[in-house]
Amino acid sequence: NDYKTIQEAIDKAQPGDTVRVRNGVYNESIDIRNSGTRAKPITIEALPGHKPVIVPGKQTAHRVEFNAEWIIFQGFEIKNGWDGIKVYKPNNTIRNKYIHDNEFQGILVVSTDNTLIEGNTIKNNGTCLGCCSKPEWGGSSPKHCHGIYLSDYMCRGVDNTTIRNNYISGHGGRGIQWNGAECANTMKNTLVEGNTIENNSWGMAMYYNVEGAIIRNNRFINDTRPKTDDTSWTFIGIFGSRNNTIVENEFSSTLDDFSPLQVFDRTSSRNVVDRNVGKSIGQSWKGNGSWRGK
Repeated sequence: NDYKTIQEAIDKAQPGDTVRVRNGVYNESIDIRNSGTRAKPITIEALPGHKPVIVPGKQTAHRVEFNAEWIIFQGFEIKNGWDGIKVYKPNNTIRNKYIHDNEFQGILVVSTDNTLIEGNTIKNNGTCLGCCSKPEWGGSSPKHCHGIYLSDYMCRGVDNTTIRNNYISGHGGRGIQWNGAECANTMKNTLVEGNTIENNSWGMAMYYNVEGAIIRNNRFINDTRPKTDDTSWTFIGIFGSRNNTIVENEFSSTLDDFSPLQVFDRTSSRNVVDRNVGKSIGQSWKGNGSWRGK
């Protein structure tokens, strides 16, 4: 069947169905509510050879929102939304998208499991004039807006997330941010591999209760930085997180104030950092909460 909007089509989709979208600019906020199954996911994708653009609008909560599971969502450009994508339900795939110039986060995953984020270009979210602004931040605060944000806001865990083969660039916050602060449980078993994380304020931050993450075979590059209210800059910052593995990554920066690694407490010293290579002219790093020489 033909439909006038993406929302109308996905509201009709049942397990095993595929929604294919033609070229065009679709000015609509999208709420995915119908679930597929493990054996019969619902696929929402660009028609082969087409490059549809979704513009949700920058009103509060306008974005592509996942309130269903077993969805494969691939092949779109998403821009000028409140967020690009927000995920509330497990077992979803976000693939081969160009997600850029949204007001807050590129992709936001909230207290849910088994999300695959693969092959996307995620750029310049939260960087426009007046973006990334809340009264509790004192107005605009680019350090709060990230390319991919894994938030355990509801303290139910964010487990078994895979972030693979993405290009993440130009964020005043982190390329990838975990946030499990104030939760009793941990955010378990994130796999981050094969990504290029370039010219964000920080490459990534594990912000409390991150455990069992594997960070491997990624390229971290910082030769410039976007506008940000951060006061220090690093490839990887670790707070209150342990038993994570950071191996076989490549790090490069020409900024003399850029720190290779910041470990903010003794708990965070209980991680494996090994077999990484790189070049940085920054002369200091942070271990166990104290600044150290190179």
